[in-house]
Amino acid sequence: MANGATDSIAPFFTIWTEPRATIRRIVDTDPTRHTLALAALAPALATLESQWSKAIGNSGNISALWPIGVVFAVAAAAVFGIGVLYLNGVVLRWSSGLLGGTATRTEVRAAITWSQVPSIVAGAITIAALLTGAIVPPTAGAGGSLKASPQLIELGLLNGILAIWGFVISLKCLGEVNRFSAWRALGAVLIPLVILVVVIVVIARLVAR
Repeated sequence: MANGATDSIAPFFTIWTEPRATIRRIVDTDPTRHTLALAALAPALATLESQWSKAIGNSGNISALWPIGVVFAVAAAAVFGIGVLYLNGVVLRWSSGLLGGTATRTEVRAAITWSQVPSIVAGAITIAALLTGAIVPPTAGAGGSLKASPQLIELGLLNGILAIWGFVISLKCLGEVNRFSAWRALGAVLIPLVILVVVIVVIARLVAR
């Protein structure tokens, strides 16, 4: 029982420092482990953070229905996150295959979701800081410009660092499940982005004619 609990919790810690070894253990044992929960949790926390920040900054104009609206917004974000996970799984499986990747869609989804752990932690930290009053939303300064407190700036820097490390983890995880390098994983990520940009540019030019 204890070993089972440890094995279930351990990946949340080792993914930070041993992303390749961690994701390999996950896909070799149960590639679906916590994937839906992690995919739903990341956008749900981001939405909850946004809602709380707006409420704290505009506490005098909160309606009685605000809690219900928050519940629906968070639930919608969670469902959206799962949908995006499956879409990204298809797209990254395809682009990885172009570069010689061997991962299945299930393994790609595992790589995507487990690399979101840093962003989930960032969201949890921000929500905790808002609820405890450690930070406050930006306030309007002279001329209507927004003024951020030093604590908010520090939190923003921390979240930025976590976002960068999360991206590094995502490349290492995607590379591991496909059995190629993180650099090739970066290429797999860039291929659909480049195609999307080209399509947008072409459509924009056609519309502008």
